[in-house]
Amino acid sequence: MYKPQKSEIEQQVFFKKSYDKFIQAKDTAGEINYYYRIGPTTVCLKFAGDRLVPYLTRALEHLRLPDSSIPDFTICIWDSDSTHVEMIPPPCTKDCFTDRGDIWGFNSRRIKAAFHWIECSVNLADLEKNIGIYWVQTSETLPYWVLASPLRTLFHWWMEKNSCQLLHAAAVGTEQGAVLITGKGGVGKSTAALSCLQAGLFYVADDYVITELDPAPKVVSLYSTAKLNADHVVNFPGLSRFINNMEKLDQEKAVLFLNPELSQRLKIEMPLRAILTPQIADHSESVIKPVSRWDIQRAMSFTTMSQLPYVGLHTHAYISKLVSSLPHYILEAGKDFTGIPAAISDFLSGLDNDVPLQNVNPWNSRRKDERPLVSVIIPVFNGEHFIQEAVDNVLSQKYPALEMIIINDGSTDGTDAAIKNLPADIRYFTQDNNGPAAARNKGIRDASGEFIVFLDADDLWPENNLNIMVDEMLRNPDMEVIRGYAQLMEVNKASGRYEYVGNPKESFPHYIGAAIYRKSAFEKVGLFDPALRFGEDSDWFIRAAEMSLPVKRLEETSLYVRRHGGNMTEGRNMLELNVMKVFKKSLERRRMRE
Repeated sequence: MYKPQKSEIEQQVFFKKSYDKFIQAKDTAGEINYYYRIGPTTVCLKFAGDRLVPYLTRALEHLRLPDSSIPDFTICIWDSDSTHVEMIPPPCTKDCFTDRGDIWGFNSRRIKAAFHWIECSVNLADLEKNIGIYWVQTSETLPYWVLASPLRTLFHWWMEKNSCQLLHAAAVGTEQGAVLITGKGGVGKSTAALSCLQAGLFYVADDYVITELDPAPKVVSLYSTAKLNADHVVNFPGLSRFINNMEKLDQEKAVLFLNPELSQRLKIEMPLRAILTPQIADHSESVIKPVSRWDIQRAMSFTTMSQLPYVGLHTHAYISKLVSSLPHYILEAGKDFTGIPAAISDFLSGLDNDVPLQNVNPWNSRRKDERPLVSVIIPVFNGEHFIQEAVDNVLSQKYPALEMIIINDGSTDGTDAAIKNLPADIRYFTQDNNGPAAARNKGIRDASGEFIVFLDADDLWPENNLNIMVDEMLRNPDMEVIRGYAQLMEVNKASGRYEYVGNPKESFPHYIGAAIYRKSAFEKVGLFDPALRFGEDSDWFIRAAEMSLPVKRLEETSLYVRRHGGNMTEGRNMLELNVMKVFKKSLERRRMRE
């Protein structure tokens, strides 16, 4: 998606006009202030009228401070229904809004802006003046998760400014400290956390938690709530009385408000001792086993970064530092989930006696001949400024059994000389400018590897991506293709550095470089269509789907796509990108089958 960037002045003006609307609403409906301890700071929620107070304060009540407190950050809150003051018009068209909340074109470091579709809320922050804004049209349509975790986006931005990080994770513990439990939705974070709470362990969070790194890692409570799938409520009879929305469980998750009744078990902060990622096991007992830090980092990064607006390289760096500073394990959650609390309690008790877990990558202990050969195919056209970095990125993966194939697709710049000067063993081919599909096909035909991966010269892979993708293939021998998501990156003109843009789960779904392929996949589906200079990626994956080719999607980022103004798809319309041609080809194949 290519959208014009808003200037810094335009973004500041939008914030100022929105703030003026809040002042008007406050003058109309009156001002109500509540103060809370959020991480290491004091935050004031300044309401225009009382309509939104019960919706946004209950989950924070355990952090309430006296009304005489002096705030570090003030969030100005109002709704239009009760105050009769409307929000200013949107600063852009609706196609600039994303599912995660980011607004395309807003990239200021000072002014943050997000729009959340389902709750229809506008979230703004001026991080220089330390003022936030939260607006909704009405309280009547607020979804259940807003009551359970209110103002999440604004707290996320504010914690970032204060060297903390909001994470999508649970945290529980004992007198020995806490464990952070992370992973994508549905892996058992809430089950593990609530099992521990029901058994009498300390509870910090089951969904979102604040973490601090200095002087030592710790977790800090944000919400005194929990969420639970409706069909799991029966497993927690000791907690069912705290459910707030029992009459809506046919449509919603159960929302539990734990304060003040369980205040003795709710911990405001705890030192972190380890990080766990749950995995549902076939056996009855729950067991905690060591795991590579890459498994933990992947689990934590994607689930957090796919939910919070304007996360970026700084978020990834924070998570990497946190994971590197603590031991990491898999919690194999047994069928008898009541055994989870004992497993965690025993684990924390014995942690001081364990030999510190070293960050040994599982693939480092294997010889070169124990790893399958992977052919890396790099098509390049006029990429003299990118090819060196692409090759360095491949080599930095430290994969021991590698064949690198570069196809120069008729470049007219200095690409040929740049390739010939590369300090690496490569197989180099040249051809007339026939397009990326033809270049990739030449690489496939000459590839020796059991597995094939592709990397465009101006794209990059995340750290250790190649080893991770190969391991996924080895664990899934029935899969022909395994692919993740692509994270878009654009140059920040102020810093000159590439920064994350948008949510990887909302990016184009068919990036060729985000996947690993068995060579047999191309024998079954065929090669890329050389007649398509654009759209060959969608065409191939559509053909694969039509053949029911086994393809697995990973919930993680496996490719960085850099937008720099010279991309082949830059500024092209749907017709030029062959969208209709690809659709027509699919329709014709369907008619032939009928």
